[in-house]
Amino acid sequence: MGSNIGTVIAFELMRTLKSKGFWIAGLIVPVLFAGVIFLTQATSQQAQQGGTPALTFEYTDASGIIDPALATKAGGVAIADASQGLADVKAGKVDAFFDVPADPVTQPIAVSGQDKGVAQTGVYQGLVTGLVQASAAEKVGDPQLVALASGQVNMQVTTYQDGKVSNSIGRFLPPLLFLIAFYLVLIIQSTRMLNSSLEEKENRVTEMILTTIRSSSLLAGKVVSLIVTGIIQMMLTIVPTLVVVLVLRQRGQMPGLDLSALEFDPQRMVLGALLLVTGFLLFTAGLVTIGAAMPSAKDAQSMFTVVVLVLVSPLFIMTTIIKDPSAPIVQAFTYFPATAPMTAMIRNALGALGWGPGLGVTAVVLAATWVVFQVAVRVYQYGSVEYSRKVSLKLALQRP
Repeated sequence: MGSNIGTVIAFELMRTLKSKGFWIAGLIVPVLFAGVIFLTQATSQQAQQGGTPALTFEYTDASGIIDPALATKAGGVAIADASQGLADVKAGKVDAFFDVPADPVTQPIAVSGQDKGVAQTGVYQGLVTGLVQASAAEKVGDPQLVALASGQVNMQVTTYQDGKVSNSIGRFLPPLLFLIAFYLVLIIQSTRMLNSSLEEKENRVTEMILTTIRSSSLLAGKVVSLIVTGIIQMMLTIVPTLVVVLVLRQRGQMPGLDLSALEFDPQRMVLGALLLVTGFLLFTAGLVTIGAAMPSAKDAQSMFTVVVLVLVSPLFIMTTIIKDPSAPIVQAFTYFPATAPMTAMIRNALGALGWGPGLGVTAVVLAATWVVFQVAVRVYQYGSVEYSRKVSLKLALQRP
């Protein structure tokens, strides 16, 4: 039997790249992103053209703070009886009724209004808050003092690192893209990874294939092809998304996006790429092993729940990772192979992972990948003709 790894890789790649689902899965993210931005901009323009309908409201003011002229200009009418205002709201005569108590600082302002849907829930609170603040500014005679007293302080913060101006957010975002790509591609590729070692078994042709090629060569070819298709899918998702972002920014539809603030730290980018590749290798080998051990795709899918829990587990300790990267639980997640890639990528994006620990995690994940791949080979050899039940890991490893 020969190795024929190149033949396996070429076959798997061509079969995947000819699939319409592969291209659709890769392009769905940039297409949805562009669609959401377009609809958001169109809705915003329509709202601006149509204007915001004025609200009608009644109010009582035991505090004497509300300026009648400002209230009238905003569409309000002062009344003496709070029960009348509530009744008018219930009858649909006005949109809202505000009952301002004698001391609005210690007593709540009762706000009653017509239900205009979830999107309009905060309209009434915003209206009465603005009215109270504007009336207070009129009485104080200095809008600046009112703004400062309410916490509206304008600041410009500049941070420094090693004597140079630094931007924590700008340095955090670029390496974070590796983590996003990792999650995205694993979710998209998971079914293909599970099925890669199952298809021949379900089609009852495994025995025939293994008479012409070693199982280790067959699985190695499958893993390599999955890595290559994963990289292609990353590019297929990321590149069009970046193009959409740049085009929208150039057209002025994303004015808040400042690409000049991004800082591409060489250490973080290199470690991010290494963790992405090795983490992808580990989970690919793991899912291939699950596929080799299960008798059908349905059974293999049930095991993917465990993989998903492992994938999201570092998010459960995200607060600890941010506040104290040296905490024992963070260290355990960092060096435990299954959680190492995600935890290390988060720490790397935060700048809490140096060269030594980063390369150490990479070595741990590579070693775990080699072990998992060896297990996959034994499981595939033992379970190649097991069509009715899952393969016993103990028996597969004990078999000569």
